[in-house]
Amino acid sequence: MSENLSTSRKEKNEEEVTAGLNTDGLNKSPQEISERDVEKDTLYSLENLEVFQNLSTSVLQETDLNAEELNQIPQEVVEGDAKRDQLQSEENPGVAEKVSTHILYEVKHGDFIVKLNAKGLREIPQVIFEIKTLKYLHLNNNEIKTLHKNLGNLTNLEILSIEGNGLIALPPEISLLHKLRVLNISHNQLSCLPKELSKLVNIKQLFVSHNNIEEFPAALESLETLEILDVAVNNLKTLPENMVSMKNLNVLNLDSNQILIFPKVLCYLPNLIKLSISGNLIQSLPKDIKELRRLQALSMNHNKLTFLPVQLFQLAKIQKLRLDDNKLEVLSDKVENLQELRVLSLANNLFKNISENLCNCTMLEYLILHGNQLTQLPNRMHRLKRLRELCISRNQMDNLDEQISRIKDLSIIEASGNALTCIPVDIKNCMQIIKVDLSYNKLSQFPVGLCALVALKILNLRGNYISEIITEISFIENLEHLELNRNKLSYFSEHLCRLTKLIYLDLSENEINSIPKEVSNMKYLQVLLLYHNKFVSFPRELCALNSLQTLDLSENQIQCIPSDICNLQMIKDLNLSNNQLVSFPSEICHLSSLEKLKLCQINGLKLTKLPEELSKLTCLRELDISHNALKDIPEGIGELKHLVSLTANNNYISQLPKSVTSLSDLQQLNLSGNQLICLPSGLQHLQSLKDINFDGNPLIRPPQEVCKGKQLYTIVCYLESADERDGKILQKIFKIISGNVSFENFEFFCQKLQFNNAEIKSLENNRLVTNKTLTPAEMIDQLIRVLTMTGMHYLTNKVKALKLYTQSVKF
Repeated sequence: MSENLSTSRKEKNEEEVTAGLNTDGLNKSPQEISERDVEKDTLYSLENLEVFQNLSTSVLQETDLNAEELNQIPQEVVEGDAKRDQLQSEENPGVAEKVSTHILYEVKHGDFIVKLNAKGLREIPQVIFEIKTLKYLHLNNNEIKTLHKNLGNLTNLEILSIEGNGLIALPPEISLLHKLRVLNISHNQLSCLPKELSKLVNIKQLFVSHNNIEEFPAALESLETLEILDVAVNNLKTLPENMVSMKNLNVLNLDSNQILIFPKVLCYLPNLIKLSISGNLIQSLPKDIKELRRLQALSMNHNKLTFLPVQLFQLAKIQKLRLDDNKLEVLSDKVENLQELRVLSLANNLFKNISENLCNCTMLEYLILHGNQLTQLPNRMHRLKRLRELCISRNQMDNLDEQISRIKDLSIIEASGNALTCIPVDIKNCMQIIKVDLSYNKLSQFPVGLCALVALKILNLRGNYISEIITEISFIENLEHLELNRNKLSYFSEHLCRLTKLIYLDLSENEINSIPKEVSNMKYLQVLLLYHNKFVSFPRELCALNSLQTLDLSENQIQCIPSDICNLQMIKDLNLSNNQLVSFPSEICHLSSLEKLKLCQINGLKLTKLPEELSKLTCLRELDISHNALKDIPEGIGELKHLVSLTANNNYISQLPKSVTSLSDLQQLNLSGNQLICLPSGLQHLQSLKDINFDGNPLIRPPQEVCKGKQLYTIVCYLESADERDGKILQKIFKIISGNVSFENFEFFCQKLQFNNAEIKSLENNRLVTNKTLTPAEMIDQLIRVLTMTGMHYLTNKVKALKLYTQSVKF
């Protein structure tokens, strides 16, 4: 949901309340919400706004008080100046130890707040149960599996948030929390709720999303005070008829359950304002839907609807209607009855046309129709005077009707993936437009009408047939983002250089081979993509772009890099893959700000060596040198202390430098398809490493079977065991050899191997114990036996080969 538009795109005169399904949709346009399947648009109550404006990762991120309640607490308390009395647990010092010494509770005028989110707690510290006046308790994202019965002591508690803990049950004592207004138990492992929950006579907001509930909890049916209920992402199949007693319910979220039939009981919740039942298996709506006379927002995305009953269009107060990703083919003419409609989203259905009567919904602001089979828009679109966003991407339109130019408030047009050959010149009258997406159409000329849109900031024309940039483009003086990739441009037009506010420019996959010197005027340019063009040398002109942070010149024919590249002191991301570089460009090593470097040569000239100067790139976080002909990695790689990702697969690397074990931030290491025989000891120091790949190497230490699981722990265990074994083998070999070295050569033998006094003494004792001196042949046979017994077959074969060789020479 993971995974922001400006506040100007928020709907006016509404206070949104997050309820689990749309925390990241608060600042997005309906079009974005629809596309990301977050149309669920935050369940909210227009009449009763409680204190959970930020409750949970899905509801109240770190629960804070709303503005009204914050005003009741002096600012010095909110800022922490009045913090005191460190929380400790006398009964469980282990838990208390986890609670930071900086965790304090705030108290002023009888209002108490305790926030212990993400502290690794396994139970609630006992001291909390002694705070009799506690009102707000937040324990999100801990490891609490059960709640102590002493929870019932907190009789003044008004807000309790225990999201993301793995709770398997609630204690019966929760019924003692008579003042509780907000309960958030989302993202746990609950399969049912206790019947005692029905005694929470003041509860108004309940969040139970992302649990394992299969039947609607009977305890909820008697909660007549409940206004907001979120049971999304559970396993509900039906709803009970007794639910009709929940007369005060304003907001209901039933998204992502397993509901097959629209529950008729919902139609008789008289105060329901917002209903979201997306992500289910519903095929039709009942006629009783007309009874939801107060309904203002209905979301039924990702269902199996094939038609809409006319009774739906009797909901005169509805403002937002979202029906994306269904199988709808027809929009009834009765849609004109929805005179309060502001958002209509019908994306990814089977519409071939849209009723003309939609144009009578004159309050409409957002119309989302992408992913259908439309060939044209209604003829009276100009009547939608308030329309701000029109999304018609991925349809079958070959022209854009000129009447759109009469919609003066239009700010966003998205019409990608159609067959448009031209754009009406009169679009210049839509002076409020800030974003236009016309990508993947059939435009052969740059639309001149767009050049008059002085407010335009984002323009996407990728995937067309434009071969020339017109002079008038310079009039789009506020343009910040321009995509012209996958067109037919043969040169970098100097007219583009007049777009001095441009931040992002994509000209990749064209036929450009040079850059004009006027490019230096683009002082704010941060991202420049020029991959898959016709450059045979690195354009020196680019070195004047002092603000440039990302440069992609991959898939060209570049042979060398100019020394002037060092002027790019802000550069962070550089891609020179698949070029014709004769050697690794050492000039790059002067780019001290570089964080990401890619020199993957799948289709380019292979690099054979990395320079030692690579160690100067101390800010580097990602390095890709895959698909080259490298035989080794320089020892200086260990100086890249911030390196997070190292990709060096498909080379000829036979040995890793010892310094690679000092890369403590490394998370991803790909050395597949090389010539590695053994891995260095000390890999246990790479504690951040999560993704490793040594496939396709002739590994012996450790063997490929050990590395196949791609688990660092397994590899490290093997290496540590091998080191211990090797030490013993080496000791045995030394004893064999030293015991058969003549006395006159023994001192020389020890000096050469740099033995210390203790080691020399041990070997001398071994010599005294040994009575028999072995012949060279006998010594070789003994070495072979030692190596064979210890599994050192590679070395065994070497010694055997040496023995045969000496025998053949003697013969």
